[in-house]
Amino acid sequence: MNPLRSNRFILIFALLTCLSTFSTASARAQDWRGNLYLNADVGSAFQENAQLRQSLPGYTPLNCTFNPGIRADIDVGYNLNSSWAVELETGFIWNSMDEVNGVPLSSYSQSIDIYSVPVLANIIYKVPTKTSWAPWFGVGAGGVAGIFDFGTPQGHQRDTDFTFAYQAEAGLKYALTKNASIGIAYKFLGTPNQRWFLGDTGNHVTLDGVYINAVMASFTWTF
Repeated sequence: MNPLRSNRFILIFALLTCLSTFSTASARAQDWRGNLYLNADVGSAFQENAQLRQSLPGYTPLNCTFNPGIRADIDVGYNLNSSWAVELETGFIWNSMDEVNGVPLSSYSQSIDIYSVPVLANIIYKVPTKTSWAPWFGVGAGGVAGIFDFGTPQGHQRDTDFTFAYQAEAGLKYALTKNASIGIAYKFLGTPNQRWFLGDTGNHVTLDGVYINAVMASFTWTF
């Protein structure tokens, strides 16, 4: 065989092999990106009643109620298949304390705000409907950074506690297009006791569990 023709054949074969490999890799990358989605939620947060305990001797637990607050979340998700997905979620929750033992906290010229920053891993199940409507359910676990802000006429005292957290959620989405959908969601977030140290005395306060219900509007974009 002519060496020149042989070299041309090898060159063409190598070029076709490279093009085939590149096309396969591009298709796989496109499939992988097509399973990614970004979800944003915003709505009202309702923190359940709780008992606030102080470490100082002689103090009895205080029964606390909270005002409605806000919650906003963002999730990065990956569709494992048409029914199951996994997500990484973070966000921001704010609630202020309303009454202590039935007396408005404002009557003492004081305020207590609870800020929560969750970091959660979720698993989501989407009910197949073959329509534009998609009910879904999910559970998650991770942690929450809880910030306690105690305000008085003399100033504010703050501390942050990081503790385990779990979540249950459900919702309904409607597909506007192939990539975009809107919906509503309900989320329940719970933690064990959260404890905060105030000042330099070593005294602390403990909230007997933080349980927050949220009703939210959502928008999802699939890549």
